[in-house]
Amino acid sequence: MKKKAKLMIVAGESSGELYGSLIAHYLKNDFDLIGIGGKYMADAGVKLIGELTHAFGAFEAISKIKKLKENMKKADEALQNVEGVILIDFPDFNLNLAQKAKKLGKKVLYYVSPQIWAWRKKRIKKIKKVVDFMAVVLPFEEEIYKKEKIPVEFVGHPMFEVMKQELGLYIQNESLSLDNKRHIRDKFGIKKETVITLMPGSRPSEIKRKIPLMLNLIEKFDKSKTHFIIPKAPNIDFSKQVLKQITTKENVTVLNEKSFIALAMSDVAVITSGTSTLQSAIVQTPMIVVYRLSPLSYLIGKTIIKGVKHIALPNVIADFMNLNHVRIPEFIQKLDADEIAEEINKMLYDEYYREKIITFLGNIKRYFTEKEASREVYKICKKLFC
Repeated sequence: MKKKAKLMIVAGESSGELYGSLIAHYLKNDFDLIGIGGKYMADAGVKLIGELTHAFGAFEAISKIKKLKENMKKADEALQNVEGVILIDFPDFNLNLAQKAKKLGKKVLYYVSPQIWAWRKKRIKKIKKVVDFMAVVLPFEEEIYKKEKIPVEFVGHPMFEVMKQELGLYIQNESLSLDNKRHIRDKFGIKKETVITLMPGSRPSEIKRKIPLMLNLIEKFDKSKTHFIIPKAPNIDFSKQVLKQITTKENVTVLNEKSFIALAMSDVAVITSGTSTLQSAIVQTPMIVVYRLSPLSYLIGKTIIKGVKHIALPNVIADFMNLNHVRIPEFIQKLDADEIAEEINKMLYDEYYREKIITFLGNIKRYFTEKEASREVYKICKKLFC
């Protein structure tokens, strides 16, 4: 029997680790898999050699240097015994690892592009030297790499797969009806007329900065009419203090790793900028996007981010694809609870405005309904590594 080729999958934070687990389900029958990730990748058949770091931003990365160095050492050693590597997002770490892999003659697939369209655009020159193939998840990214003659394919977004898996019987023709929403609410015993999801983020540093805002927002709405849901991201645990603050409120539910369920039953969401904004777009739940970094990280980012006008992914996609629609409201650094509450009420009760937002999100969703990203990445792997 022919020995399976060995591949290494490397992710640095929760969303990348989830994507790694999805492709591992396809790859494990054809390849031996090792990697850096979390419980999802392990459950999918990946033998872990290192754990997630969740390092994001200048200060956060400094605080994780020891763990990052340990992971690089383990990955560097593992390179000797693999045929190829699949690197998922996490560019500062993964592009350095790609360089090491290429020196050893290993094939490199990069899945989920660094945001070269927003900042540090010169990274594309390094990508051209050290990456054999780019699998990109945003529709406008394919053209960027084609112009540089870098092998590339837009594979769709794995969050669309997650949505279908998580919502299961609740969806009809990949869309949610009002009856679906009510059925999900009934299942979770939520009887209030208005449901709002609060998503503080998937990194410990984000959660620490956003929880005070989320708790403040909860106090600004009528408890007898409004229920709040806070989905907890995978590989992240709330501190005892945060849990106590949340669970003492009678109109709040914490859902473990069920962000699509939360968004699907909600009327509005308040979301930390990131992949979750795309989740909300896929289920067409109107959202407000909030974003706050440590002062040092924000100062650095402000000086180098020059390629985009917006930070929420649906807005970024709309800008690059020249969609003539309303944009999702964004609150950056200054997170005023009164202003955000006012925007929530506008989305709830201004029917014309609400419908414009929902239509906009529907137009973003269309880019992701035709492809199953993990299956497309699997096909690329079969060609690249076999």
